[in-house]
Amino acid sequence: MKSKFAYRIFSFTAAIVLCTTVVSCSKSSQNDNSSMTEQPVKISVGIWPQETDKSATSVWEKYEEIMKKKYPNITLVPERLSYSFDTFITMAASGTLPTIFQTYFTEPKRLIANNVVADITDYAEKYGFIEGQREDILSIATENGRLYGIARDAYALALFINMNLFKKAGLVDKDGLPVYPKTFDQLAEIAKTIKEKTGKPGFFLPNRDGVGGWHFCNIAWAFGAELQYQDSDGRWRSGIGSPEAVKALQYVYDLKWKYGVVVDNSSLGWGDWIMNFATDEVGMVFAAPDAMRNLVINYSMDKNAIAAVPVPAGPGGHYALMGGTFYMFAANATEEQLDAGFKLLEIIGMTPKATDQMIESIKYELEAQVNQNIPVGPRTINVWTDQNRIKVEQELYDKYTNVNMRLFRDYYDGQESRIRKEYPMYCQGMYRTLDNCIRSVLTDKNSSPEQLLTKASQEFENFYLSGNN
Repeated sequence: MKSKFAYRIFSFTAAIVLCTTVVSCSKSSQNDNSSMTEQPVKISVGIWPQETDKSATSVWEKYEEIMKKKYPNITLVPERLSYSFDTFITMAASGTLPTIFQTYFTEPKRLIANNVVADITDYAEKYGFIEGQREDILSIATENGRLYGIARDAYALALFINMNLFKKAGLVDKDGLPVYPKTFDQLAEIAKTIKEKTGKPGFFLPNRDGVGGWHFCNIAWAFGAELQYQDSDGRWRSGIGSPEAVKALQYVYDLKWKYGVVVDNSSLGWGDWIMNFATDEVGMVFAAPDAMRNLVINYSMDKNAIAAVPVPAGPGGHYALMGGTFYMFAANATEEQLDAGFKLLEIIGMTPKATDQMIESIKYELEAQVNQNIPVGPRTINVWTDQNRIKVEQELYDKYTNVNMRLFRDYYDGQESRIRKEYPMYCQGMYRTLDNCIRSVLTDKNSSPEQLLTKASQEFENFYLSGNN
């Protein structure tokens, strides 16, 4: 989803999407990164950082300058786009799909199945990505042994803590650290304390744009649910209506009607948590840690008022959803355009090995963020495999870290042992299906979690899974 990195906690620059203007180009015979002398290649770059993100904008201006010097035949044209499956399918049909774009971990299989993305295996091998990135992550964008995407970043959802409200509610220890929930039962009780002591809701739970279902996965897994599973024939089936999922949705129902601790709104999306959290209107929310920058950039929240801790455990286990972002390329991209895209990845520091350019690019980014007082913290889930690259990058992040790490340490410790990947089959559709159930239990006291999920499971099975296995 949003932050949905090689994973740059708190800090990754605005994601890029490269949109190509098709030009007549001769085929490159070069196998290195030296400047090409062939026909010009024009690449439109979006999402170019938004104008409000001054640190990212300054970094991209530097990248553009370097690109012009090293690859003068490649022209970058800034363009701001955002990913939407429906929008991108329409663009693909009209031949206007960006040459390289970013998409969530949930999407590669759908895009591959719809024949709208390019097989980039040869270029990934040429530039060292096949061996240079984690196999378990690259497998998300692999089909029949061919690769269709390069991992930009990965994250594990955390529970964000609003330290201002926790202090007002007396939920800090003698060292000034938050007394946070280790289990979902404790989350309900702590949320109740926040509401009683401050008058503000203790917990934010979204219910639209797929964000509610995305967050709900953490709760469902904690209650032992499998929202998708494969039967004995290998077909994917819906587990949305399972008894464990019903218990998880009953928990959500109780947060509203038993404890009265959730934000009272029938339409809450991703941006709404940022507004509510940054303005001290809610105590806790699930979030990917890179979103911390949005709190500071958009609402000038004090970065020291934010803590990130592990997602709580439940009777079914202790998990945190792992998501992330891939770069993928349009199926109609020319070889020259694909090569130009990989060269841009080099300039922005997205390379499997530690190079001088990679180091300089990360420095540009981190220095710009520190100068703007944007939060910078250490790396967590790393998509790379080269230990020297990981070490060099971590040292850079350690040097520029400007947050109180005591407020984040528990989130990092043991993170890899908790992560679970998002489901492979129509996951965004599943999230939106779950949104409807969450919205119903939060707005209708007479709603039945079991009836809602039974109906939703049938709909998801019939509309998404039937005939697509």
